[in-house]
Amino acid sequence: MTDESKKQDQLLETTDYLEAIGTIKSAKNFLFFLSIVSLLVLQSCFWFTSCGYVEIGPDQDICKTDSFVGQIFTLSVGANEPASTIIVDTQKAEQIEQAAAILTADPNSPARPVVGEPQVKAAIKIQFAHIEWLVQFCNFILIISVFVYSLTLLFALKISLIGRLGGISHITKAFYVSLFAIAFLLPWQTMFDGVISGAVYLPCELLAKCYNCSVQSMAERIVILGRFTGLWLVVVVLLIAAQLRSMKWARNILRRLGIA
Repeated sequence: MTDESKKQDQLLETTDYLEAIGTIKSAKNFLFFLSIVSLLVLQSCFWFTSCGYVEIGPDQDICKTDSFVGQIFTLSVGANEPASTIIVDTQKAEQIEQAAAILTADPNSPARPVVGEPQVKAAIKIQFAHIEWLVQFCNFILIISVFVYSLTLLFALKISLIGRLGGISHITKAFYVSLFAIAFLLPWQTMFDGVISGAVYLPCELLAKCYNCSVQSMAERIVILGRFTGLWLVVVVLLIAAQLRSMKWARNILRRLGIA
């Protein structure tokens, strides 16, 4: 009876471990999917904005975004006038200059693009307000999903240690890789301005970097590309590496239990 009771207890423990592993696998796969989709949407927002497919409406308050354009407006006109008056006056002056340039231009000469604002493509026009909402929503989903993904890997590590299920090396590496992904992901520029940046960016930062992209030098474009695409690629590679390690951990446990 003692041997039979021990076997029955072991069978119950194995069943509990399998249920826990199944739950962890489903949760980590779902969170990984949310993280990758959010990262892809953020990268798409950057490319749409930098390539000129985003239209900045006349009611868009550029000074609220802390962009270099708003700072130039404030310094050139003066700190005594409100920011809204500065923007309206500047926009009116630009419209007058553009109209005068069109009237005095040679009709036989090719049209020149207006310098100082992104060139919006005729085929696709996306309001920056929509991009701003999408970036904020994806940032919220991305940070939470990556955090919970890393905690899920930590729970998997604890279950493997307690149940002696094996695959400790794979799940440990996956957990630490996910921690590095969090480190590269968080928006450190909001806390340490000018020191370090994270893969997550704010809408004001996107507008400030991509607003005047038509007159930027090659070096500035490379820096912006590394900021918005390089860090993004590092986070994507780290998340994929963590997911592959966790998949090896799950296969190792199922093989050890004689299921797969």
